[in-house]
Amino acid sequence: MISFMGTDLDGTLLDSQQNISIENIRAIRLAVDAGITFAICSGRTLDSVAKYFENDLQVPGYKVLLNGAVILDPNNRKISDRPMAKAVVERLLSSVNGYGFKAVIDGLDSTYVTDPELSGSTYYGGVSKRNVVVSSIDELRRINDKPDSVIYKVCFSASEDRLSTLTQKIESFASMPVVVSRSGDTYYEINSLDCTKLSALQRISKVAGIPIREFMCFGDYGNDLEMIRGVGYGVAMDNALPEVKSVADFVTTTNEQHGVASIINKVLTGEIK
Repeated sequence: MISFMGTDLDGTLLDSQQNISIENIRAIRLAVDAGITFAICSGRTLDSVAKYFENDLQVPGYKVLLNGAVILDPNNRKISDRPMAKAVVERLLSSVNGYGFKAVIDGLDSTYVTDPELSGSTYYGGVSKRNVVVSSIDELRRINDKPDSVIYKVCFSASEDRLSTLTQKIESFASMPVVVSRSGDTYYEINSLDCTKLSALQRISKVAGIPIREFMCFGDYGNDLEMIRGVGYGVAMDNALPEVKSVADFVTTTNEQHGVASIINKVLTGEIK
């Protein structure tokens, strides 16, 4: 029995133009009409996730934000809030100072980025007025130092030729109280311990009274792997990493081929139970 559906955004529900197809919108609306609880499970901030609910889907649902650091219920009440300790953020940022990596810190609704290589390789760059480009790691550190600054996620990326250096630096964080995931070939995301999409869904399971075995979730990349493996029905996109596909119960078509809708429609017709 499937009572809950949750989906990643980038590479999963969204196409390459950052849009939700008509097919996916229709399928999600039909699922919600059929009584299935819905969620978006993303590494993105609140503003970035909320716009897809408001402008496209127009259905109620849970918002799993910043890889699970914040959870909002369908009435936008916060049911979990797990920011990073300022000292941990400072240690992360200071340890990469001078390397020239792209660095990002995320608040609930604001993103601050320094990008010396001007890669523009993620959605952070220039998509929203809430995305603020700063000049240096030191400026990110000063933002973190502000008393009213609350940081939920730190991200680093590098060009292909410097990726091995970044990877070595990320590996040096193993003893820190953080969880590291990858959301792109050259992109690492860092949250506080026990902040993952799966742990967030487990909290929702308790609040909503829906067993995790009745959850169906969709994803494509490293920060989705634990979620796909841990819920009752894990669905990998055909464009997903091989390791994500290997733990999935189902593999659907790509994000360009309305893969989320393809599986939802099979659930609604009883082909998948």
